[in-house]
Amino acid sequence: MDRLEKLLFGIERTARILEVGPSHSPVAPKAAGWQSFVLDHATQADLKEIYREHGVALDRIEPVDFVWAGGAIHDAIPAAQHGTFDACIASHVLEHLPDPLGFFASLDHLLTAGGIVSLALPDKRFCFDYFRPLTLAPAWIEAFEHRLTRHTRRTLLESSAYQMSNGERVAWGQLDDTRIRLTGHLETAKRDADAAGLTGSAPYVDCHAWCFTPSSFELLLLELGALGLIEFRISRLFPTDGHEFFVSLCKGRDQHGSDVQSRRLELLKAMIDELGDQDRRMKKRFKPQIMYRGLHKLGRMVKSAARTALPLK
Repeated sequence: MDRLEKLLFGIERTARILEVGPSHSPVAPKAAGWQSFVLDHATQADLKEIYREHGVALDRIEPVDFVWAGGAIHDAIPAAQHGTFDACIASHVLEHLPDPLGFFASLDHLLTAGGIVSLALPDKRFCFDYFRPLTLAPAWIEAFEHRLTRHTRRTLLESSAYQMSNGERVAWGQLDDTRIRLTGHLETAKRDADAAGLTGSAPYVDCHAWCFTPSSFELLLLELGALGLIEFRISRLFPTDGHEFFVSLCKGRDQHGSDVQSRRLELLKAMIDELGDQDRRMKKRFKPQIMYRGLHKLGRMVKSAARTALPLK
């Protein structure tokens, strides 16, 4: 399957689709015949102005049906349309949301019974979140309890201070072998985080709030479902391809019963394996450089010893 096929997995051509935040890259565009409704943070005209200098195809930005200015997503959509959408597509949206559980609660209002949620998510092992810790369920629960509409200063500081790149790239495929470097600066990150307003009237400051691998995301959904905090279950999880992975969710809670504890342990172990793979890749990347430096140093030592050695008699 290619990228679009994964994001459209299980979604019928006749489905009413809510696409959240597609900006200049819709997955199911109206222009291609999809019965899609776009929810974004700005109108079509405003989005074209925002992206005018970004070198993207402005003609791909479609009319925005619902402008989301903050608060619960379902409040941006007329009540008459609640419960009428067969699917929601959100490509690289969830990691930006201050309150993901609030997002899923809104989708519970908006989707039909058995509705599908299709997600594209960054794998933190292959993007600028490389050095950041994985998100666990308590973090989402805390954000939901505080009904966050802005990222916390801690989140803004962490997101900025630990950013990195691989060569000049901020996202890369697993086989890329360029150099890793830390691009986040503590002083700048702290200053920017301190300056950010945290109330609803303050300008919104965006960042990656949450970090995932495929197993860590599956653990999130398992634990939150077991606690009765989310009404969606995973129907298909596609492995990481490049820097992202894809998840298809179905409305309706999973029934794990007494199996939850053993499955949690399996997924926690799988997360360690995924991070171990990241560690092995990092060492593999650094090894040639370390070997080169070591051999270069050894060569200098040999030359120095040869110059100072006593002549043989």
